[in-house]
Amino acid sequence: MKEYYSIGETAKLLGVSTQTLRYYDREGILRPETINEETGYRYYSYMQFHKIDRIKYLQSFGLSLEEIGAIIQDGTIRLLMPALSARKEALLEHINQTVEQIKDIDWYINYFTYTGLSDDSSAFYRIHLPERYVLEVPCDPEEPLSDMEIRLAEKKGRLPYSELPYRRQYGYRIRMEDLLRKKFRPSSYFIFTKSRPDHVCRDIQVIPEGDFVCFRTPILKECWDADGLRAYFTGLPHRDTILALEFEDNLVDWSDAVYEVQIMI
Repeated sequence: MKEYYSIGETAKLLGVSTQTLRYYDREGILRPETINEETGYRYYSYMQFHKIDRIKYLQSFGLSLEEIGAIIQDGTIRLLMPALSARKEALLEHINQTVEQIKDIDWYINYFTYTGLSDDSSAFYRIHLPERYVLEVPCDPEEPLSDMEIRLAEKKGRLPYSELPYRRQYGYRIRMEDLLRKKFRPSSYFIFTKSRPDHVCRDIQVIPEGDFVCFRTPILKECWDADGLRAYFTGLPHRDTILALEFEDNLVDWSDAVYEVQIMI
């Protein structure tokens, strides 16, 4: 076994570049065992191979070279263990964020495909829905839809609402009398939050858990079957919670978007 290995030999044996070894030297992370004063060539000892290998290993965990340099210079596990623990916590948090992001992607996929699951868009059907939460603004039935959309965007952009996680689904509260008249006259406009806020937000409204009778229609066109709706609900009690939820089927034109009308019973 040789006493010293050139920087090129060391790089080849340990699978690193000579530029990396020079960087370690320049940053004070690991200096060569000796440098030839005449040529300036760097030489490493066999014992330093273990340090270089450890540096590579710690880099694979995502530790910064600054952290690794301090650990190597200290020479004990005093700095190593808290650095590893902190990195573990960071990775766990990243995993949690990734899992939540996957859930959001799954929700968005379902959003674009939900209304295409049935061939009969005129049929009434019943579903049970959990408690839900919305950020809501009131509507004047005579105002343009764009005005209420702007008001909701303004509210959503202000604290504390700007800090809440949202589902990108919008909807309206509507009245049974307007449905029976085939008139789209929303009383409020809202967007769903992902969960109940941890702190009190005055304009976050709760949509209670319950059973809903539903049908689908491009509600902005006011072309649903009002007679069928009237016949279906004859003698069937319903509550004031009636929602029209938008389900986009493209990313350009929303005027033909299908809405699911949910009537709580």
